[in-house]
Amino acid sequence: MSRRKWTAEEKMNIVLEGMAPGANISEVCRNHGIAQTLYYRWREAFLQAGLSGLSTGPSAREQQLEKELEEAKKLLGEQAMQIEILRKKTNWGRK
Repeated sequence: MSRRKWTAEEKMNIVLEGMAPGANISEVCRNHGIAQTLYYRWREAFLQAGLSGLSTGPSAREQQLEKELEEAKKLLGEQAMQIEILRKKTNWGRK
């Protein structure tokens, strides 16, 4: 028996169905053919993602990208300075 691949939208709909007032998690899981443990993992992931979406500051990924950008700018600046020093030493590019 092969495992079913669920899309993110399908998972979200199942989680939301289980979170509806009066919903019976056992019944929701049975209707969709999933284990309750899987439902609770999806629900936790859904709630965590929602929490990060509501945070006011930049995400961890955004912070990481900003750090990488700053490092790249620093490296680029250092290389530009090295090129300028070499140009001055060799009079390269001057007529």
